[in-house]
Amino acid sequence: MADDGRRGRISDTERLKVYLRSGGRCALCGKYLLEGTVTRRPMRLGELAHIVGAKQTSGSPRGLDPLPKDKREKAENLMLICRDEHTELDRKGTLDVITVEKLRTIKQDHEAWIYRMTGLDRNRGTAVLRMLGKIRGNTVELARPTASSAILESDDRFPDFPLSHDLHGIEIDLQRLPGEGTDEYWKTGMAAIDEVIEHKLKDAVADGTVQHVSVFAFARLPLLVYLGSRLDDTYRVKLYQRHRSTDAWTWPNTDAPTPQFEVTSERANDAPASSPAVLILNVSGTVHPDELPEDLRGLNRHVLAPVGGTQAGVDVINSPEAVAAFRHAVRSLLSDLEVSDKNMPVLHVVGALPLAAAVALGQARDPHVHPTFAIYWRTDDGAYKQALDLA
Repeated sequence: MADDGRRGRISDTERLKVYLRSGGRCALCGKYLLEGTVTRRPMRLGELAHIVGAKQTSGSPRGLDPLPKDKREKAENLMLICRDEHTELDRKGTLDVITVEKLRTIKQDHEAWIYRMTGLDRNRGTAVLRMLGKIRGNTVELARPTASSAILESDDRFPDFPLSHDLHGIEIDLQRLPGEGTDEYWKTGMAAIDEVIEHKLKDAVADGTVQHVSVFAFARLPLLVYLGSRLDDTYRVKLYQRHRSTDAWTWPNTDAPTPQFEVTSERANDAPASSPAVLILNVSGTVHPDELPEDLRGLNRHVLAPVGGTQAGVDVINSPEAVAAFRHAVRSLLSDLEVSDKNMPVLHVVGALPLAAAVALGQARDPHVHPTFAIYWRTDDGAYKQALDLA
């Protein structure tokens, strides 16, 4: 039967379905549409937009799609959006871009996200901790939405930003540290980390405000290790890192097997047991023995590197499981040293590590059992210099 040009009526049941499935939020921008932005009083601000036009005519936006007329007033063909956006979507000048397929994808993605978020246990929140510094004067983008997206795409938790009135969460700002690489730089950086852990995070964990922490950190390697050393086993933590291959903080979906790590140990001829030693970490790159500072070259040496055909590289740590495998390898070495070198005074740590692995290295050390870590950093001229101690 030919279309008579009249539009149907959206029933109250179908309207309710759209509002519920959309979580009361605009499917395009996410704005909450059941409350006034000025008075904060309950009200409906959004509009229901047709994906396929209400009428099967050329004058109805996207109306010539073959969708049957009796399905055009159903929830599956309607999306909750802001009024101005509704007007723009239906303008003739946008119809070549705002297609039926595009709108269906936007609607499906938004409603699937609402379904997932409302299905999460209330106790599955994770406090976002962001630590941002500079390397050679440069930093990276790590805004609140970036961290939120990474968590939602990589975990079955939802991001929370507690302990701040501006909803930015727990932040450690290392971008203004004095004299990159100087003693004052490391000292000030450690103090900034201590301030946040001791006076914000520690108390919040103790009183139950924070039960889980998602860590996003970008800084010089020694400060990443120091951060990890402050996040001991009293904290439930998941680590994230910025991936060079994608420039994103989301853990990539990969079918690649989890890399495994192995330690090769070499005793120096004249170095007694329980003397200082060197730990070389060849994960994101390789540190050759002749690159070590001269006073370290004659010490007992332990080299940790990926095995099983995996080569050291920037993308070796490509999943939370890879972080766990690295942390396990470090802890296994430290357990072995408790037996073979129980009185070792210091372990000099020189390495090429991705961000998350550096934090995991600090987590692996037990300050009550393991030797002091002397952490080195690579200067701009390629030399390795001691930065700080974990005692």
